[in-house]
Amino acid sequence: MPNIAKIKKQLEEKLRELTARAEEIDDDLSRAADDDWEEHAVEAEGDEVLEQVGDVTLDEIRQIKYALNQIEAGTYGVCTTCEGPIGKERLEALPFATRCIACS
Repeated sequence: MPNIAKIKKQLEEKLRELTARAEEIDDDLSRAADDDWEEHAVEAEGDEVLEQVGDVTLDEIRQIKYALNQIEAGTYGVCTTCEGPIGKERLEALPFATRCIACS
């Protein structure tokens, strides 16, 4: 079994980083658009990329929160599909994994 305390600390740090990143993206997307139509077009394109990055960031935040909840519930490291153990190496590589390699 992996070192749960170490993984929990890593997850909490990653959660802080991602939350800060999500807030920055939200701030960038909330700013007023430029009046120049050419500049506005460039900003709109950039906003689309930011929205996609924001979506990925929010998804990772959800996964990390779920993993932290599993740690608190004592079910961390249990595959949500087959209910078998998730391998130590997998959890060390992807600490918010919810499925074992066989079920992935």
